[in-house]
Amino acid sequence: MVKTVFLGIDLGGTNTKVALVDEEGMVLERSIIPTRAVRKAEEVVQDIASEAAKLCKRFEERGFKVQAAGIGIPGLIDWEEGVCLLLPNFPNKWKDVPIRKWLEEELSLPVAVINDVRAITLAEKRFGAGKEVQSLVMVAIGTGIGGGVVLNGDLYIGKDGAAGEFGHLTVEPNGLRCGCGSWGCLEAYSSGPAMVAQALRALVHQSDTLIRDMVDNDLSRVSPKIVAEAAQKGDAIAVEIIERAGSYIGQALSCICVVVNPEMVVIGGGVAQAGELLFKSIEQSLRERLYIIPVDTIQIVPAQLGMDAGAIGTATWAKERLEKGVIG
Repeated sequence: MVKTVFLGIDLGGTNTKVALVDEEGMVLERSIIPTRAVRKAEEVVQDIASEAAKLCKRFEERGFKVQAAGIGIPGLIDWEEGVCLLLPNFPNKWKDVPIRKWLEEELSLPVAVINDVRAITLAEKRFGAGKEVQSLVMVAIGTGIGGGVVLNGDLYIGKDGAAGEFGHLTVEPNGLRCGCGSWGCLEAYSSGPAMVAQALRALVHQSDTLIRDMVDNDLSRVSPKIVAEAAQKGDAIAVEIIERAGSYIGQALSCICVVVNPEMVVIGGGVAQAGELLFKSIEQSLRERLYIIPVDTIQIVPAQLGMDAGAIGTATWAKERLEKGVIG
């Protein structure tokens, strides 16, 4: 009996994950290759397609049928046309790259394109933290801050595929300039680089902090992970940085919850590994600001699917788009 599988591609600035995923969201096999994003977009896509083709061939020889492919893009996309509009964290920005067309030509498969965090949101809804609820919002905190929305059991992406760009909610009017061009965005205060910037300011000002010893006074080694570890050891500066980040996230979530009224908030991304301190700060801030909806009726939980979430989500997106006749 032929078993149906789907190809999930999670494009990242450093590495790209390629995986075959079954209809139950199980990763059957994965491969991770360096993205080397400084190259031309065509070269990056060719490498991804080559790795994906090898994976598909091995499984087809074992009696599997690869039905479609999905790719998650860490930036702005035209999801209907399958065009990457802008990757702000890539060196050459990937403006107007027809990634679906290129992959379909290389793989001879229908391809669906989605924002990477929207893909993670879909994965968490179908197979992870949110599989028992009908509405949720997800916030992924890493190099940037992304998100996603599930309404009535389905991913909501908006007319342009941009629903869930929570990192660009204003939390400080006339605040810091954000990479998007606006001022005072959540991403400018609570992302990984924002936390690092706050730690560096403390070090430059000769503040008393464990972070200095943890990086042997080498400022280039300061990272969100270092800040989180220092906070877990009780370092006052690090604790303040994480609590401030959580407070801003809670502030943004209070606005999101008023609009969406979700059953669940899922927190993911690398910075979420700061753990209990971050979650407590988010919840406290949410309670201080959200009154129109009972906070106790909203579950605030960590993401469950880990590093495979992106590949699972993109494969699932391809499956659902194929079933609806949108691709293929």
